Order: sequence, then C-alpha cells, then structure tokens
Amino acid sequence: MYRLIVMKNYIVFALFGLIVAACGGGAATSTPTTPGTWDRDPTAPIVVIETFGGFVPVEVSLGQMPEIALYGDGTLVTQGPTIAIWPGPALPNLVAARLDDAAIESILARAASSGVLTPLDDYGTTNVADAGTTRITVTVDGEQHVVEIYALGIGTSGGPTPGMNSSQLTARRGASDFIDFVRQQAEAAPVTEFVPTAYAVRPWPFGGVPTDSVGIEWPFGSLSALGNADAFGECVVVDGNDAAQLREVVGQATSQTPWVSDGVSYGLVFRPLLPHESSCGDLN
Repeated sequence: MYRLIVMKNYIVFALFGLIVAACGGGAATSTPTTPGTWDRDPTAPIVVIETFGGFVPVEVSLGQMPEIALYGDGTLVTQGPTIAIWPGPALPNLVAARLDDAAIESILARAASSGVLTPLDDYGTTNVADAGTTRITVTVDGEQHVVEIYALGIGTSGGPTPGMNSSQLTARRGASDFIDFVRQQAEAAPVTEFVPTAYAVRPWPFGGVPTDSVGIEWPFGSLSALGNADAFGECVVVDGNDAAQLREVVGQATSQTPWVSDGVSYGLVFRPLLPHESSCGDLN
C-alpha cells in the first residue's frame, strides 16, 4: 500500500491512623519509590530516547531515528553497527533485543533514581552552539514523563558549569546515567534483525547533482505528488506488501542514490517506522 500523508508535526497511598492518647488523630503517607506497571502491548513504548535538531546534513535530519525504543513486550529496538563509508546505506541497520521483566523493572527503577520521572522545567544553558536536543520519554504507571535537554553530556563532566546551577547539573548527569544504563541493558541481550513493516519516504533537494551516477527507477508510481524534486516536499508512507518490495529495492541504494520517476531524479530519505509509529505525523 502506498499512501500520501502530509507531515505535521495507582499510585496507592497507604494511610495509617496513629491514635495518640489525649491528642487528635495523626496520619502519615507512603509513596512507592520504584514504579513498576507498564502497558504490555508490543506497540506501546515504555522508553524512547532520541536526539533531534542540531547542525547536521538535511538528509540526516530527515532520517533521524530514536537511539532506543523499548516496548511493552520487552522488544528493544536500537541501531546496530554502521559501515564507516560515505555515502552510507540508504537504510539504517536496526536490531531488536528482547528484555525480560527483571530488566525492564531495573530500567524503570533507574529512571526513578536518576530523576527522569521528575523532570525539571529548565535544565540550564550551555555555550555550545548547534548541538542536538535529547528527548527521553518514559511511560510507566499510566503516566508519560518527558525530559528534553539541549546539548546533553557536553560540558558537564567537571565542576560547576556557567549557565546552570547545581540542581540542573545533577539532573543532566542523572539523564546521561539513565541513557547509559539502558544502553547496557540493550548490549547485554542477544539481538536479531529488526524488520520494519512500514517506511516513511521524504524527498530532499540534492541540487540535481547526485553522488551516484546511476539512478534507480521508483517502483511505486509517480513521485510527482511529493512536489518539486528540487525542494522539500510531502511525506509518503509505504507499508503492507509494498514495504517488503521497498526494502529489497532500497537495499541496493546509498543515501545519495537518485530515484527516477517520470524522467525526474529525486533525492529520497527512507525512515523506517517503529511499532508505535504509523504515519509521517508521528515523526519529528
């Protein structure tokens, strides 16, 4: 199927009555320190870690994917090793690990202890220009927690940093610690190839001078619906049976391969959709 989509962007409180002679009643509350309830649907994300923005080539920006996406059934999708050549493959190397309940519980416990479940309104500023912003989204106990930090991990290894106070510095370090911990859990589990069931396809203007001299004929009708080949256009989703065909064809291409449709060459970025994504509108 080929479709055009316009891009848009209990906690239980225990109340214990304390009866004090000759005095009124008192009360104390207790809140769990470790969360542990998550949606076990295989398309429901528990943890998503991604970076967006920053000074990167346009085709890289259009194709950016979460570094880590952990789902309710324990599937953890991340990016595997990448060939160090340019231009690189047109599709990212995605792998999937399977975490058990104990590993997921440890990740959620670390989210709580690192401060990710109690995000700050302001994480301070840095004097670093053109860096990316890291977003950590954790969904647990029926609540979504979102942390967004610009230039995370840059300039926070030493003492006090200009532009941020001690609380902000501690929160930044906690977020970095959480990401490292999730990475460790992913690396400790065996992985298999992750095969997407749908792809978002985005055009980008490569100035009519593609690096690869030989173009590939676009196999799914006309690309004219995306707009002008020399400008940013709309986004399409290729899914269903067409996704397998696309994967086979794009496997022959690099990130700079021209795609020919109606005699016109297009630059295309292919962004695999993850289990919690179904349309271009779900992307950054």
